[in-house]
Amino acid sequence: MQVSLGPYRLEFATEFGPRITSLRWNDGPELLARLGPETAIDHRGGTYRFHGGHRLWAAPEVPGITYAPDDHECRITQDDDGYELTAPPDAAGVRKELRVSLGDEGLVVDHRIEWSGGLALAPWAITQFPLGGTAILPVLGEETAPLANRFLVLWPYTSLTDPRMTMAGDALVVEAQGGEALKLGSGPAPGRLGYLRDGHLFVKEVPAADNGVPEFGAVGQLYVGQGFCELESMGPVVDPSQSNHAHLQEVWRVTHCSDLATARQLVTAP
Repeated sequence: MQVSLGPYRLEFATEFGPRITSLRWNDGPELLARLGPETAIDHRGGTYRFHGGHRLWAAPEVPGITYAPDDHECRITQDDDGYELTAPPDAAGVRKELRVSLGDEGLVVDHRIEWSGGLALAPWAITQFPLGGTAILPVLGEETAPLANRFLVLWPYTSLTDPRMTMAGDALVVEAQGGEALKLGSGPAPGRLGYLRDGHLFVKEVPAADNGVPEFGAVGQLYVGQGFCELESMGPVVDPSQSNHAHLQEVWRVTHCSDLATARQLVTAP
């Protein structure tokens, strides 16, 4: 399903999801990755197909929950403010919902997961891009000198000597090229994550979280694998004795940008 919200042109999947499968700004190029069956994950609960674009997962990463297939029809409804993408519960019993609307600062993408039982889950929003660009992961924190106020999280397969990674000011910059997989995270308040490619800068603004976020508190995450790059945000785990749903909001913006120094400044600016 193709829709327009201001200068943004989007496509929503109807036979799987909820997913945003395409994003264009004005008359610009496709910004999101499109992936084939070679990226699928097989496990005892079935096959999870990435397809590309933007998806919603539940954290922490437990295959039986996170990779539960979402190959089911989604309901898309429109109102005065935007579009709502709703899916039935997946094989793990998690119901996922995306809402996309146009705000003053860009596209507002709301994520909601709902479940039953005693699961303790967190919302996990993931946007996939084609390789060939540069990803920017800020490592920021509020001023609390002389106390430590920010952190960088490393996954086991990430090498600190990977030549695609450089530190530039208050951000980690990664050339999204083929090679060994790498993943990094930062918290508690990265603010924004960015991806620069073909003269266009995609920025997602993500909410800060002081505690309760899986993966050692990695609110913002960056992954480069074979064939795609991901910018991810994660919310706190919800105690099932308190609630059975969780919410996470991102704000997306796209601008023209021709150089990395300007992109890094736009992503890390207060």
